[in-house]
Amino acid sequence: MSLVDYVVLFAYLGLTCGITALFAGRQKSLRDYFMGDRGIPWYAAACSGVATIASAASFIGGPGVAFSGNLQFLQYRLAMPLVLGVICGIILPMFFRLHVYSIYEYLERRFDSRVRLVASLLFLLLKAAYLAIVIYAPAIVIAQMTGMPGEWIAYAVGGFTAIYTMVGGIKAVIWTDTMQLGIYLGAIVVVLVFISRGVEGGMPEVLRIAGEHGRLDFFNFSFDLNQPYTFWAGLFGGTVFTIAQFGVDQAEVQRFLTTANIRQSNIAMISSMIAAALVGLAIFMIGVALFAFYQTHPGKLGEGVGPNAIFPKFIIEELPVGVKGLLVAAILAAAMSTISSVLNSMATVTLSDVWPRLTQRSAGVMTARGFTAIYGVATTILASFGGRFGNILEASVLIGNLFGGSLVGTFLLGMLVRRVTATGALFGMLCGFGSAVYFWRGTDIASLWYGIFSLIVVFVVGILVSLLESPPDADRTRGLIFGDKVPAKR
Repeated sequence: MSLVDYVVLFAYLGLTCGITALFAGRQKSLRDYFMGDRGIPWYAAACSGVATIASAASFIGGPGVAFSGNLQFLQYRLAMPLVLGVICGIILPMFFRLHVYSIYEYLERRFDSRVRLVASLLFLLLKAAYLAIVIYAPAIVIAQMTGMPGEWIAYAVGGFTAIYTMVGGIKAVIWTDTMQLGIYLGAIVVVLVFISRGVEGGMPEVLRIAGEHGRLDFFNFSFDLNQPYTFWAGLFGGTVFTIAQFGVDQAEVQRFLTTANIRQSNIAMISSMIAAALVGLAIFMIGVALFAFYQTHPGKLGEGVGPNAIFPKFIIEELPVGVKGLLVAAILAAAMSTISSVLNSMATVTLSDVWPRLTQRSAGVMTARGFTAIYGVATTILASFGGRFGNILEASVLIGNLFGGSLVGTFLLGMLVRRVTATGALFGMLCGFGSAVYFWRGTDIASLWYGIFSLIVVFVVGILVSLLESPPDADRTRGLIFGDKVPAKR
C-alpha cells in the first residue's frame, strides 16, 4: 500500500478511537455497560444490527460465492416476512417485557437454570467459532497487500477491537458500528463503480455477461436435499437460520433491547433486517461484476485463485492509490463491527448466565471488561487457524446452522407450548444440537437444512419427554407463554 492508503487507514482507526473515547470510563453499572441504560435511538440500534450481520466474512466470502456460482445463496432472504412475524410478534415483545440483560434468562424463568446454562454455553461456542472466521477475514487482504504474516494481522485486529469494546461498552459498540457501516456501504458503492468502469459498456454490459453465464440465476426449485442453495432450503431452513441470527442471538437482540420501547425496538429490527438483505445483495453483485471483469480481461485472472482471494486480488491489483486504503478500512470496519458486538454479547451472557453459577460475588463493570478481554484473546487465537475454513462465508453459515435450530427450537418451544417441562426442553435442545452435528458429519444434506431439521427434533423430543412428567406449574409459566396477558413475575 502507498502512504496515502496508510493515511486513509489510520484516519479510520483514529475515528474509531475518538468515538470510543467519548464513552470510555462512563459506565457505572452493568445496565449501562450492557444495555446503554436503554437510551439508544432506534436508527443507531438498526445500523448496529446491520453492521453486526454484515461481517468481513460476508464482504470477502460473498463475492467469491457469486463469482464461482450465482445468486442462489440469497434465496434464504425470501423467508423474511415469516421471520419478521415470529420475531416482532412473539420473541422480541417477550424479551422486552421481561427486562432481561441476557435473553437466555427467559429460559430459566420458563424452565430452569439447566436449560438456561446449556443454551448459554451453546451460544458461547457458536460465537467463539464464528468470531474466529470474522477475525481471520481481513487478514486475507492485508497480508496480501503488506506481506505481513496473517496471524499477526489477526492478532492486531482482534486485540484492537477487544480494547475499544472493553473500554466503551455497548454505547461505544453501537456508535462505532454506525460509523463503520457508513464506511462499509460507501466502499461497496465505490468498488462497484470501479469494476463496472473496467468493463467496456459499464454496468449494462456487466449484467449481460453475467446473465449469459448464469451468474444472475436466483431461483432453484430442486427438491434435492444435497444441493446447497434451493428455494425450499431457503424458505424453510432460511426461516430458522434468520430467526437464529436476529431473534435468539444475544449479539443481535441486545442492541434492539437498548431502545426505549417495543415500538422502537420493532422498527429497529425491521429496518435492520431489510437493510441487511439489501447489503447482502450488493455484496453478491460485487462478485457478479468481478466475473464480468475477468471475462473481459482473462489474462489478469491467473491460475489457482480461490474464492476467498478473488476480491482481494482485485483490490490489490486494480484499485488506485487511496481507494485501496478505503477498501481495507471498509474490510476492517466490517470485521470490527461484528467482533465488538459479539464480544460484548459474550460478556453479557457470561455474567448473566454463567457467573452466578460459579460464585456468589456480584459482578461489576470491571468484571465485564475482564471477560470481554478474555474472549477477545481466545477468539483471536482461534483465528490463527483460519486457513482451514474454506470459503469463509459458507463456513460462517455452516456454524450458524449447526447451533441455530436447537436454540430457536428451545425458545419457541417455551413460548408456544405450555405443556413442555424443563426436562423436556433440556433433552429436546441437546438432541436437536446432536442431530445437527449428525447431519453435518454423517450425511451429504446441505447445511441450510440443519436448522429446520434440528428444530423439529427439539419439538418432537421436548414434547414427548414432557408427556412423561407432570405439567409445569401454571403460576410459574404465567406471562411466559405467547398470548398471556399477565406480566411475568420477577
